[in-house]
Amino acid sequence: MKPKLMATKQNGMTMMSWLVVLGIVVFFILIGIKMIPTYLENYSIKQVLVNMENDRAVRTMSPAEMKVSFMKRLKINSVYEFDRNSIQIKKEKTGTRFEVTYEIRKPVAGNVAIVMSFSDSALIPVQ
Repeated sequence: MKPKLMATKQNGMTMMSWLVVLGIVVFFILIGIKMIPTYLENYSIKQVLVNMENDRAVRTMSPAEMKVSFMKRLKINSVYEFDRNSIQIKKEKTGTRFEVTYEIRKPVAGNVAIVMSFSDSALIPVQ
């Protein structure tokens, strides 16, 4: 006796599957909304460092004046969530190394947070 061949039917995604997919999409959109402004601020910080490297007036400044100039430039570029303690200025043979290393935490939900670490530097040549 031959077994009967059962006709298979095709089914789409169930309502529960759609909710799971929707939840995943919403999660990634939420993460993007939290992270994009921080990366835009980091881009502004990098641009300020490049501008300081190319500015001849900065080459004659003392480290304290460089720090003040950097903070003013950040304020002009609307970067406000920045801790001035994350700036390190080191003298080198070829110039002054201006390092900015910082970490930003953005809460997602409850006790879950996104941690973003950034480290940028510029070598300001000696005049």
